[in-house]
Amino acid sequence: MANYKIDGSTIHISGDISINDGKSLYNFFKDLPFSSKKITVNLKRADSWDMSTFQIFISWMKSSEIEITWKNIPKEMKKDLKLTGLTSLFKEVEK
Repeated sequence: MANYKIDGSTIHISGDISINDGKSLYNFFKDLPFSSKKITVNLKRADSWDMSTFQIFISWMKSSEIEITWKNIPKEMKKDLKLTGLTSLFKEVEK
């Protein structure tokens, strides 16, 4: 089960963010109450994901006018992004 928390201009996402929780992840992004033009998504505690997770992230990034950066992308997720050729879409900030 995924958990989402907003702290200022940072979104903290943890837990299982695979297809099992895809609908709630999509709804969370769709209903974000941000007026900020820049936000950071912290994935430090994300422990499982799949291609549906990447599809939701990409859909959100393309439909949003917010500049989105990523933080603490898990090592295994980075490998998955590289295998799928999606690494360049996920601009990571220093930890």
